[in-house]
Amino acid sequence: MIAAIHQEPWLGIAIVAASVAVLLLMLTVVRRLPGTSAEGIRKLFHIGVGLVALSLPHLFDALWPVLVVSLASAVALLLIRTVGVLREGPGQVLQAVARRSLGEFWFVLGVVVAFIIAGDRPVTFSIGILTLAIADATAALVGVVYGRHRFDVPGGTKSAEGSIAFFMVAFLCVHIPILLFTSTGRQESLMIALNVGLLVMFAEASVARGADNFVLPVLVVVLLDVFEAMPALQLCLHAGVIVILGILIMTYKRRTTLSGDALIGAVLAAYICWSFGDWRWLVSPLTLFFTYTWLVGRPQLESDEPFHSDVLLALVAPGVVLVTMYAELGNSVLYAPFVASWAANLAVIGTLHSQLRSPDSPPLPVAFMNSVKALVVLAPGLLVWSGLAPAERFAAVASIPAALLFFAFIGRDLRRSPTSAKEWFAVPVSVAFSIAVCFGIAALVPA
Repeated sequence: MIAAIHQEPWLGIAIVAASVAVLLLMLTVVRRLPGTSAEGIRKLFHIGVGLVALSLPHLFDALWPVLVVSLASAVALLLIRTVGVLREGPGQVLQAVARRSLGEFWFVLGVVVAFIIAGDRPVTFSIGILTLAIADATAALVGVVYGRHRFDVPGGTKSAEGSIAFFMVAFLCVHIPILLFTSTGRQESLMIALNVGLLVMFAEASVARGADNFVLPVLVVVLLDVFEAMPALQLCLHAGVIVILGILIMTYKRRTTLSGDALIGAVLAAYICWSFGDWRWLVSPLTLFFTYTWLVGRPQLESDEPFHSDVLLALVAPGVVLVTMYAELGNSVLYAPFVASWAANLAVIGTLHSQLRSPDSPPLPVAFMNSVKALVVLAPGLLVWSGLAPAERFAAVASIPAALLFFAFIGRDLRRSPTSAKEWFAVPVSVAFSIAVCFGIAALVPA
């Protein structure tokens, strides 16, 4: 049967489409029964579609049928959202919950990207989808029923109880398939499951508005690629670093301006910097984290609401992209721009805080003082990496005032609305552009 479907992929496409349609119709009927929970129905659909997605590497040996299924699914979901009769019928399976979410579209994209990354490794793909379908749904349902220790995330709340349930189920979703269907040893499979479970738990707790449906399967597949070749002792080292970073960052939480979900995201970002680089790639982000409130103070806002993970994502994006490029390319020339990104972040944040405290302050002295403060973040990162060319060091220093100059032009909306997460992306755009210009010029200087 599978061989026949491989020869005739449209048959497999029809099977997947029919399975999703039947699932949606069944849940539409169940949704009309008295006493049903909108959240429960949505999560049942989440689990059911995930189980259907598990069949993709077995039905198709090429990418194009998966793209066809995904595109058709996205179009169908859009119609369900926009066409009145569909929105009031099958659409209630997805849209009856109170919160606003694009989770179903993120789900489709996450499945496609995980399929591409996993390639010809169906077990790896299946682990990513199982974690998304079962662990994520379990965390949501446990949080709704038993969640007592809640923390805010953009667009809603999550709970510590839900996160613990997520970790336990994710651990099993990773450990059992690796142990049963791969040649990985018992100790290694145990430690891989522990590490992946912890990291995706941090990701699930810090990503909101449905984007976790994309992040979770992709992150699981990437982490399995990273961990599968490691011996047990090295895997234990990674587990230890994850725990130590978590303790360091969480014990410092009262001195930061970050919310609980952003602090969890900070642990994940710090681990990525260490894992994709080495200990030297941790120096600048940790220096920024532990000194920024001391160097630039807290912003004076109308609300005392802390900054959530979407703001953190905007701030760490340039550094995480650069260390990821280093992990893929192995080019040490990326280290100096990486360090400069964190220092430029501090300068921009400090200048923004100064403008909020004293709107009438002269801009040039404010920019100069915050550029000097940014050297506290820049210097340790540059000192721990020997062999940097003078042009690289100069470009790193020049990136700081350059970022402030670019931010002066594109950060006006953020100065008017400093609690708007969307406007915070003016910061990484300013930082990235300044780094590209300064290090581009430095590359033209003869060695």
